[in-house]
This record gives sequence, structure tokens and C-alpha cells, in this order.
Amino acid sequence: MWEEEAPTQLQTGLPAFPSSATLLGALRVLGTCKGSIGKADFLAWVHATLERPDEIWEAGDLPGGTVCYYVNFIAEYGNLPAFVVEAHLSEDVTEITDFSVVTSEKDFVRVCSGDLVFSLAEEWEREEFVRDLNDRALKKYDEDRLEEARELIDRAIGLSGTNRAYLFNNRGLIQWKMGFVQYAKQDFLEAIRLDRENGDSHFNLGLIFFDECDYSQAMIHLHRSVEINPSDSQFLTELGHLHLDLGREQEALRFFAKARENNPDDAQVDFHLGFYFLYKRHEPWKAVKYYTNGLNKDPEDQFALADLAVAHWILGHGRKARGIRKLLERFACLMPYTISRLVDLTTQMGDYEGALKYYHRALGQADPFEPEWLHYHAALVYAKTDHLKKALHTLSLAVRAGGEAVIERALSDKELRQLKGTAAFKKLLKLHAKRKHR
Repeated sequence: MWEEEAPTQLQTGLPAFPSSATLLGALRVLGTCKGSIGKADFLAWVHATLERPDEIWEAGDLPGGTVCYYVNFIAEYGNLPAFVVEAHLSEDVTEITDFSVVTSEKDFVRVCSGDLVFSLAEEWEREEFVRDLNDRALKKYDEDRLEEARELIDRAIGLSGTNRAYLFNNRGLIQWKMGFVQYAKQDFLEAIRLDRENGDSHFNLGLIFFDECDYSQAMIHLHRSVEINPSDSQFLTELGHLHLDLGREQEALRFFAKARENNPDDAQVDFHLGFYFLYKRHEPWKAVKYYTNGLNKDPEDQFALADLAVAHWILGHGRKARGIRKLLERFACLMPYTISRLVDLTTQMGDYEGALKYYHRALGQADPFEPEWLHYHAALVYAKTDHLKKALHTLSLAVRAGGEAVIERALSDKELRQLKGTAAFKKLLKLHAKRKHR
């Protein structure tokens, strides 16, 4: 330990250690030095200075190594007195040759007259610039200007030092939104390699695996995110959602309860439960209860509003469903999920013109939600309005996007009965079967 071992007494370029009186005068700024003080009292400072220096100066080469001076300014950065450790760096060993408190400007200039190879001030300046690049990248990300966002974050990573796990995590988010899922995974894994306690990157990886239905990997990463940040309500809620999808309702409810306990104002627990009861358990009355509770906390959530309208429509509450639809129309920008739900809902309401408007609006988005069902509902509208040619064309788009799931629904859907007897419909099924076989 540095506290127990004095440095090897070799020839040194440091000035002699100052007298007790000189030290007390120089250190009076600290307001803690009383009585006699000497070199032995500073032995414990050596290790801290090597670990966290304000500056490192490279004085020159010696046979087999380099002489460096590690500097810590005692009171204020850049102002004397300074604690200086002289070290001889070879390929395998750092050998401490001496240390001293430098109180004279002349002595300091003589000692630190080589190459400045590290400056904490410059590191802070660089880190501030890197963080500014990161903030600008995230702003572009929110604006969906993803190419610009990636250019900025790439530049930040290139300039960053050791603390850059958060940059790889943020680049992963950008790559994910751009549709480059494999690259996003690589970035999240690199962020975890750089910072094992990076709960955000584990969480993001877990969501990707969840989307890919790789539930075992999703479980590993979402559980790890909760282990790292056990009070994060978002982490707990998504882990509960995963358990719901796996049919583990009691475990899911336990995670939701923890999320509520840690953040009672987080509406996402209610929204996840609403989704579960609406689409998994087919109990719309329970879904209405949870969506309503959540919207009391977060009345602007489009996803919840769209699903609440669907639940009310299923329950026969047409007036409430139409009221929510009008409310959603007031939003300046509708999200892909919202528009997809409105295509389905408006088709069920019999507003075919409105449904097709939502459909074409969805197709104009960069990443429409579940395009197979968007096409499918548009095909229903065309079939119901006797535009059979358009219905077949749109249904073929749905089959290409959704495959077997769309075919199974089309075969059982009574609203497509006009198409089922046509040669074109049978041909569509045969073409899909051939593609599947290949």
C-alpha cells in the first residue's frame, strides 16, 4: 500500500520538500493545518494523486522508461501550492521516485516544463462538448431527423474518453428507430461491456428481444435492468408486461404493484393492464376500468385513448367511442399505433371514407404499425363498397406483409365472402403457398 511504503530514493528532479513553516504558510488556505507538519504526513496523498491527477507532465525518457510528474493542485486548479508525484514509467512497472509539495512558481515551471499529456480542465472541456453533441443528437432523434442524429452521436463517440457507455446506449436507440436492429443490439451490448451497471441498455435490449418474441433473452435483460434499478417503475412495468404475455398473471401483478408503489403517478401500469384485458383476455369491461384510471393520470396518451375507444365500441358504447375518436383528431400528430387502431375502429363504425383516409395517412408514415392489418382492414372496406379489384390488390399486400396469419383470418372472415369464390382470390392463396414452400 502507498500509505505504508515510502518511494524508492532515486535521483529526482523535484525540489526539496518544504519546511514545516513554509508548508503551514502555503496550506493556510485550507484552514486545517496546525502544529508541525512534514513529508511523512503526505505519504497517503501519493496514491490518490496517481489515481486522480489534475495534470500529467511527461518530462523525458530514461533508459527503459519515461519520467512523468503527476500533479494535484491543493486548493484551486492552476494555482499553487501543488502536490507533485514523480514516477518512472516502464513497460510493466510504475516506480515512484519522489513526491513533494511545490510552493514556488519557479520550481513548478522547472518541474512541469515537458509535455502536458493530460489536463483535467481540458478533459472537462472536451466532455462538455461531447455532452452537447449528445444532447443535440437526442433532439434530432425526437424530431425524427435520424441521419443527422446518428452523425452527431458518431462524432461524440469519436471524441469521448472513457465515460461513453451512455453514448453507445443513445446510438443504439437511434439505430433501433432507424430500423437497424442488429446494429442497435451491438451498441447496447457495447454500452453494457463498458458499464456493467447500465440498466438502461439491458432494458432496451430486453425490449428488442421482446419484440422479436425471444422471450428467454428478453427475460434475462429485463430482469437484469430491474436488479440494477429496482425502483424504476418503467423497468418493472415492462417486466410485468412480459410476464403477462407469457401467461404468468400473478407474477406480472407483483411487478405492477412494485411499480405503483415506487411511482403512483405512472399511468403505464394501468395502460399495460388495459391492453392485457382488452386483447389477451378479451374482457373489455376490465380494460375500460384500467384505461380510465391511467388516463386520469396521463390524459394525453394516444395509445390508451385509441384502445379505450375500441373497448367502448366492443361494449356497445358507440357514443363514447366516437367521442374519443373526435378527441384524437384534435392532436397535431397521430402516432402509427393510434392511426392503425383508428383504421380498424372506423371500419367497424361503418365510416368507410374515414377509414380509407386513416389508411392512406398511415401509409405516408415512415414506420406504420402492423402494416399487414392496415392493408387487411382497407381490403375489408373495398370489399364492402364493391371495389373488388382494389380489395384483392390490398389483400395481397396484407398477405405479403403478414403471411399465414392474414390468410387464416381471410378464410374465416364472412365480410370477404364476395372475394372467396373468385379465381383471383384462389390464385392469391396458391401464390402464397408457393412462396411459403420455397
